[in-house]
This record gives sequence, structure tokens and C-alpha cells, in this order.
Amino acid sequence: MPFYLSLTILILTFGASLFWRRSFDNLRITNLVRIYEYIFLIVIVLIFILLFYQSWQQYQFWSQNEVSQYLLPPHQSINYFIFYAIARFFAPYLISLAVAILFLFSAKALNKKYQERFFKPEEPYFGALAIFLVSHPGWIFYAIAVILIYLLVHILLSLVACRLSLRLSLYHLWIPAAIFVIIIQRWLELLPLWSLLKI
Repeated sequence: MPFYLSLTILILTFGASLFWRRSFDNLRITNLVRIYEYIFLIVIVLIFILLFYQSWQQYQFWSQNEVSQYLLPPHQSINYFIFYAIARFFAPYLISLAVAILFLFSAKALNKKYQERFFKPEEPYFGALAIFLVSHPGWIFYAIAVILIYLLVHILLSLVACRLSLRLSLYHLWIPAAIFVIIIQRWLELLPLWSLLKI
């Protein structure tokens, strides 16, 4: 279920990013940034509600199974199931959330220090949202994908424009790269590296 929810959120956000910036003039960019801030917070809440629901479903399944019911109260402490639910459902998103928040504050601080030279004001929220939704260890492959795609496009544009100083914006790359990683995640999970990075 997180797969479809994450994919839907990213597609809708990407669609919004294509149209909203045109609708907001420079005087109202702060309002646009606030909208993406709310989107980021709402998405975090939605994902964790879904994770709690998945945990509840797992508990119900175990309680109706002749073998696994002995892993639940009154046969066992509830702590075993809590630990299992955190490791199985919550840990990948807790890790990606920590990385997303670190990216968000670092990108905003760097952008502010250099007078918004690197990102448009709402861009850090695109990156943070993408990192969170691809979860762990997907965010590592996402970071690699963003860097590789950026370098490839930059090299191609430099060759065409014959200018190495050509600057390329990541504005329309953050979310499509995340959509790409989520779509190919089932193949990535077959890689030995994925198993090594997974909790």
C-alpha cells in the first residue's frame, strides 16, 4: 500500500509543481513555499497512519493464526510485536524521514547563505518529500539517480551549447527521479546491495 500512496503523492505533487509556480508571482512565492511545507507535513502524517494500519492488520493476522498467536499477549509480552512492527513497517520510513529532514534544513541553510543561488525556495521540499517517500534504502538509490541524471543532462547540454559554465536546474528532476526509483524498486530489491542496506 505505501507503494501506491507514495507514487500517487509524487505524481500529484509533480503535476502541481508544473502549474503552481506560474500562478504565483514573486510577491506570493512565500505562500507557495508554505503550501509545499504543509504538503510535506501532511504526507508524513498520512504515511504513518498507513503504517499503523498495516501494523494493526499484522496483529489481527497473527492473532487468528494457530502458531503466531503465541507471539502475542497473553502468551507473550506486547513488546515483541511492537519491536517487530517498528522493524518491519516503521524503520525504513523513520530513517528516510531523518535523512529528508537533514536534507531539508541543509538545503535551506545553504540556499539562504548563497542568496538562493542553488535552489528555488520550494525546491528543498521536493527533495525532502522524495527522499521520505522512497524510504530506506531507496533514498540511497534515489540520491545516486539524481546525481547521475543531473551529470548526464549537464554533459549533454554542455556539449550542445558548447559551454561548460551552463547551469542546470534540478527543479523538474527531484520528483520524476523519485517516481522512477519507486517504479523500479521491485527490481532493485533483487540486488545484493539492497539486502545489505536493508534493516
